[in-house]
Amino acid sequence: METPPGPRLPVAHRAFAPIPELDVVAYERMASQVHALLGIDLSRYRPAQVWRRVNGFAAARGMLDADELVIRVRQDAALRQAFLDMLTINVSEFFRNPEAWDALAEQHLRPMFHSQPSVRIWSAGCSVGFEPFTIAMLARETGPFSGVEILATDVDETSLSKARKATFTEAQMAGVSPTRQRRFFRHAEGKWQVRPEIQAPITFRRQDLVTDPCGGPFDIVVCRNVVIYFTEQAKTDLYRRFHDCLRPGGILFLGATEAIPIARTFGLVPAGSTFYRRA
Repeated sequence: METPPGPRLPVAHRAFAPIPELDVVAYERMASQVHALLGIDLSRYRPAQVWRRVNGFAAARGMLDADELVIRVRQDAALRQAFLDMLTINVSEFFRNPEAWDALAEQHLRPMFHSQPSVRIWSAGCSVGFEPFTIAMLARETGPFSGVEILATDVDETSLSKARKATFTEAQMAGVSPTRQRRFFRHAEGKWQVRPEIQAPITFRRQDLVTDPCGGPFDIVVCRNVVIYFTEQAKTDLYRRFHDCLRPGGILFLGATEAIPIARTFGLVPAGSTFYRRA
């Protein structure tokens, strides 16, 4: 690989250099190049947060700054994929914040099963599949599973490919109880495979969360620990979108730190901690 022109520091020195403060001009240049190269629109994300992550990613790989990173990303397919994964993937796990999932099952899923023949659920920003498989396990435990339909979407095809394989390591199973492991997974060659009946109601699809059609209406929209990365304007657009994708009375399930201060502005009313109901 050719070395980009310009002054260079020893790798060890650059790896421990402090992350620079947000440079608006450099950020806009980088965002434009990322959009052209990867199709990721960074304008909806908080610039300072993205800038820290991008420069941290570059420094950890011995690069001087975001400009050098973009040059290298153009030339190196493996680095390009790693950079895309860093920008799009969110940390997740099975049954993250289990008390919230218990509330979803008892306060919202169970009453729906008792009052209607089917339940449609959208897992928005599903990453590698922890969330939709958690939903499917809960639905299996809670009601008539045959009436469940789950749409799981993400902007990153690499994450979706991993989700479709439905295979997880021992470490990734930390949030799954032994009882659920025996009931919902098969263990072979050191890996855990989600059983076919739990995979069956889930459709994985690539989707830009803000711009692509959502495919509603849904009874439940689950979007946890995703909107925290968005700008305030993007959050506003997304809350309106969630409202429009829910049926009247449908439930929006967010992450523990993602409360909507003025939910009624978006046609949503609080329905428990981290839950909102379409008015």
